[in-house]
Amino acid sequence: MVTVIGTTFPANWQYGPEEIEIFKSTEAQIAKQFVGQRNLLINTTWFGPQFDNGEWVKAKQLIANKEIFDNLFLLSVIDPLYLSKDNITYLESNFKTTTTYKIGMFEHSNLEWNFHSVVGAKHCPNYDAHNIKLINPEYTFLLYQRKPRRHRVELTELLVKKDLQNKGVITLGSNKNSSYDWSEGLESTLMTIEDLPSNYKHNGQHNDFGGVPNDLVTLGRLDIWQRHFLNIVSETEFNDWDPTFVTEKTWKPVIGLRPFIIHGQRKVYSWLQNNGFKTFNRYWSHVPCETGHDQHGNVVNVIDFLCRKSKDELMSMYQEMLPDLIYNRNRFYEYANEQQYKINHIFE
Repeated sequence: MVTVIGTTFPANWQYGPEEIEIFKSTEAQIAKQFVGQRNLLINTTWFGPQFDNGEWVKAKQLIANKEIFDNLFLLSVIDPLYLSKDNITYLESNFKTTTTYKIGMFEHSNLEWNFHSVVGAKHCPNYDAHNIKLINPEYTFLLYQRKPRRHRVELTELLVKKDLQNKGVITLGSNKNSSYDWSEGLESTLMTIEDLPSNYKHNGQHNDFGGVPNDLVTLGRLDIWQRHFLNIVSETEFNDWDPTFVTEKTWKPVIGLRPFIIHGQRKVYSWLQNNGFKTFNRYWSHVPCETGHDQHGNVVNVIDFLCRKSKDELMSMYQEMLPDLIYNRNRFYEYANEQQYKINHIFE
């Protein structure tokens, strides 16, 4: 028996069909593996007391009915985990579960897998390496940002203050007509390029934010991609005390043969290394990207360091990095296949 709670991305959203299929598949695998036991499966997308979609209410109703389960399964597919440790403890204690299984985007779980690598490998165009390699470092860096989360607004303001915005390409959505204050009270000014949201509708991507396309699966304009040296990954999660969360933002420079730095959780570097990927901080080892506490300042310092180099020096550095970049790209598709296998064989 499997009782199911939770919602998913709509079927007409990018990744919606994949999440729905994984939710159904996970339910079927639990039913097969835990025959004769009382099992509760919760999909954690938009699940928690802070959401008014009725899913948390369903859990509370089961508690009010004094339902008891042998096993609790938390499935995290697409979004960061919205449940606090106290929320999880509340569910476990009230359902009196003996075992909790954390499936999917949960670090340090033996049932962990990365959804965004799977859909990235599936949906990203099959770029020929010749069309994505660096041909001219006209732009020292590329910083694509959509939702104006606080850490993104703060970094953008710092880059403008240091007069570095013209050394690269920056995008950032505006908070103006948003119902949610992503920037936590900071003013967000729209920064965009000639890249319309309508250019990505054929990929099934459902919206834009403040004029910045919701491009989940491509490298964007290749004329820009071919002319930037460093990719700054502005990840969704920023604080190291939150669970490690790696999305398509990290995978794009891996697919696109670019060195990168993470503007987000510093532990992403070790997460990548533990999963067989190369990182590039040894090229600017004087900047403590992996351990330094001033994450905004670290990004600015790396950009400033690279801006002091000539184009020929950047091209030479790129050629030195290229074997690792090619290795990363090959490893990505291998890794994505491994994750798909884990999704299809959760309990093996």
